[in-house]
Amino acid sequence: MEQDTLYRTLKEIANGHVYVAICNMRDYASNHSIGIWRDELESLISDYELMMDYLGRGIIDPDREKIHMRISTRLERCVRNIMLYNKTLASPFYQEAKRKGGDIPLEIDQLKAELEGFVSEQAMLGLLSDEELTAKTTEIYARHVGQMSAFFHRIIVSPQWNESMRGQMTELLTSPTIDSFDAQLMVSAITISTLNHTDEQKMLTLAGVYRDATDMKIRQRALVGWVFASAMSDKTHDEITSLCDDESVAREVADMQKQVMFCLNADKDNQTIQKDIIPELMKNQNLNITRFGITEKEDDPMEDILNPNADDERMEKLESTMNRMEKMQKEGSDIYFGGFSQMKRFTFFNDMANWFWPFFIEHPGVQDALSKMGEAGFLKNMLNYGPFCESDKYSFLLTMKTVIERLPANVREMMQSGYEMGPVVSDADRNSGAYIRRMYLQDIYRFYRLNFHKNELRSPFTDERFFLFVTNKTFCGTKVCRKLPELAWFMHKRQMANCFSAIAERIIRSTEDEQDMDYVHIASLYFFEYKKDAGAAYSVLKKAWDEGLLNDDVAGLKMLGRVSLVKKDYEMACNCYKRLQEMNPDNSNYALNYCVTLMKLARYHEACDILYRLDYEHPSANTTRALAWALMGEGKKEQADALYQKLLLQENTAPEDFLNAAYCQWLMGNVRNAVQYFSDYKDSLGKKQLPSDWLSKEFENDMQMLEANGIKPVDMMLMADIVEKNTKGTDSADGQTIL
Repeated sequence: MEQDTLYRTLKEIANGHVYVAICNMRDYASNHSIGIWRDELESLISDYELMMDYLGRGIIDPDREKIHMRISTRLERCVRNIMLYNKTLASPFYQEAKRKGGDIPLEIDQLKAELEGFVSEQAMLGLLSDEELTAKTTEIYARHVGQMSAFFHRIIVSPQWNESMRGQMTELLTSPTIDSFDAQLMVSAITISTLNHTDEQKMLTLAGVYRDATDMKIRQRALVGWVFASAMSDKTHDEITSLCDDESVAREVADMQKQVMFCLNADKDNQTIQKDIIPELMKNQNLNITRFGITEKEDDPMEDILNPNADDERMEKLESTMNRMEKMQKEGSDIYFGGFSQMKRFTFFNDMANWFWPFFIEHPGVQDALSKMGEAGFLKNMLNYGPFCESDKYSFLLTMKTVIERLPANVREMMQSGYEMGPVVSDADRNSGAYIRRMYLQDIYRFYRLNFHKNELRSPFTDERFFLFVTNKTFCGTKVCRKLPELAWFMHKRQMANCFSAIAERIIRSTEDEQDMDYVHIASLYFFEYKKDAGAAYSVLKKAWDEGLLNDDVAGLKMLGRVSLVKKDYEMACNCYKRLQEMNPDNSNYALNYCVTLMKLARYHEACDILYRLDYEHPSANTTRALAWALMGEGKKEQADALYQKLLLQENTAPEDFLNAAYCQWLMGNVRNAVQYFSDYKDSLGKKQLPSDWLSKEFENDMQMLEANGIKPVDMMLMADIVEKNTKGTDSADGQTIL
């Protein structure tokens, strides 16, 4: 309830109702503790009342607008600081951050001294003897990691930054005089801070670091931070807009959007791995995993006799399974989330900073594991070149400590030798912005999914407004908008219906040129497949057709053909598929669809000419079905029946083959056979519940063919009743059917 009052106050400030906001805060302060912010609030109230008094007395102040904006900004900052103060009293997450950060305010000079001092200490290590080096290195890293953890937590609970703080922090984190790993950690601290409690200046700090940093790893962390923060603040900023007017920035934002969707699919990908891939791997591996350790399976002496190709077959299956998982990983899937999510319970991860440290072997939290494992070449290769995010590398090392003694001796020997087990990432890929960003997104996704405080955190991955950030107003009017069609197709291809719809709606709202082909394609798909509004889709496509935009547009012609069939505009559908066939004369599908539209127009003879050729050049069940229908339409019922009998003998008989065979028998006067085929058609549909008028609906769909062959409406009603009676078998006590 208290926080609701503060949120309402922020809304009043955003709407320009500063006096209402001040009245809210005056009442709030009289009933609640606001800590050290009481003096600031009283000063704000005094300044604003003075400004109103000046205006009331008719005093002209040329700086009034600037002063009003300044007071409004100060008031918003004060309200947010009071909200943060409340969180530090009530939230275990903020209480822990405050405790670990020490009851000391964040000072940029102290942070700078620590960062630059650490670089100097590292340089001095090169002057030590081998005997002194190990002890001194351990001492330096233990102290520094502890200090950086304190700064990490201090940033999380730091009050709203001002422009001066933002400028100093941006300059420090992009300075070549500090260590890249330290800068990356601080960028993550700023990100977590502003995602959980909006701070405009922290967000703009991240944008500035992204803009100015030369280190790719620092830049990509900053990119993730300011993009998420912009979406979660739901406000436009000139600095962000300026950034996004750069084509390379817009491309990175769009690529990040795709990568975020892969993170969100982690659970689905894990199910695929657990159900399809892991069982196959286990079936073809040569190890037994028991509670006492891992042992090799003994060879079966009979297998060489009974199945001499067994080893080769196992190897092929194993290779195929591994290739499938590798393909998922290369496409962007987070294939390791399921496994490593179980490895985040080590005490190492009780310190929030440790979720975001880039992996380094000197980290004091892994020294015990390293001493137990000794020099392991495999481990070094895996940690340096394996496709794992940073927190998973720590998990892997800590897990290996617990299982190393249970591994077979030959496996341990292989690990010590540096034998490469598992996939590795090339230097070119590891240093690319896309790979670095993907790994960092996996780190931050794990933090928000698995951290002990996850339920208290404001996650960017749980709300479509945040994780589908390209639709946010922050990016409206920038070059990011030009990437929306590409992202819409990305979502459609991966069956992400809600995300496709959100992007499509943004495109439809923002597109001024309805002749733009991206608009035509996406709007028609959105209306037809996602909104089930064939009329709206038809309207978009028909307008494009009338303006000559679809003459050579394959995608547009295909969609208009489909929609026209649904709308029963068979002339338009025929024109579309005729044009598609002209453009692609070797495409049998276009030719077949063209024949379907010709038959809808009762132009059976033209359809037959094409279908005979198709049946000779590209024989298929679908071609046979179409030819049989065309022959039936031409009155060649015996020829059509011969084709239907051929279809009914095939293994892949479709339900409509029974229906159409029934029509053919009916038109030939074989009513009893027709009834049987109609009954078979119903059986082929399975056990799903059908409406009582199920067959009448089919007759309505095929009314043209039936009426053209003398079948009257009363005949259709009677046939439907006969079939219903026949399928129920209730016309007499002895169970005889009606015919």
